[in-house]
Amino acid sequence: MITAMDGKVTYSVDGRVVFTSDRTFLPREHLGVHFSAWLVDLPFKGARDWDMRVNWLYHQPDRAVPLPEVQKAVDGFYGSGTPYVNTMPRR
Repeated sequence: MITAMDGKVTYSVDGRVVFTSDRTFLPREHLGVHFSAWLVDLPFKGARDWDMRVNWLYHQPDRAVPLPEVQKAVDGFYGSGTPYVNTMPRR
């Protein structure tokens, strides 16, 4: 989970903070979210598989949302049969 608020960016995995950056390393431009994969040359031949699973990208502007609240919202989407919602404005 990435939370950007109040001049810092906090990176967490499974609810545990692993890194926090200060204002020095904040984004200076508007950002986009892009899911990509790069398959590089490897020293062996044969088939390779790529399997990326992103269940949800959850965003609320101007608010740092705690992980339990995010999980509750996502569970609500699943429970109502809503597999996809896009409320992000296009730039």
